[in-house]
Amino acid sequence: MARTRHLPLYVAIYAFCRETYRLKVKLPKALKYDLGQETFQSAIKMLKCVVVANASKEKTPPLGRLLIEIDVQWALLRLLFDLRGISEGEFRVLSERLDEIGKQTQGWISWDRKAAKKSP
Repeated sequence: MARTRHLPLYVAIYAFCRETYRLKVKLPKALKYDLGQETFQSAIKMLKCVVVANASKEKTPPLGRLLIEIDVQWALLRLLFDLRGISEGEFRVLSERLDEIGKQTQGWISWDRKAAKKSP
């Protein structure tokens, strides 16, 4: 088992968490303590899913939860954008990062399923 902090997916999600925290801090008060906090907590859940998946023998269930949390995160970011809490550029950058995180997650799930088929 690789150290979690060395996984490219962990690094990507860790950076995403930092970005969502910075985003939360700069939000207007009306959005900061509800939608901003929810967005940051969702990012933390994503990070936890990677740590759990790395430590688990069965990696697919926590990675499946990660995929769900990615969808939740996208919806929260879209809502922040629609409510003018974040700019179009911020939304675009964060959406692209979520897309990359999703691709890495799908790749890990595929790898795990292939490895499960090979082992008796």
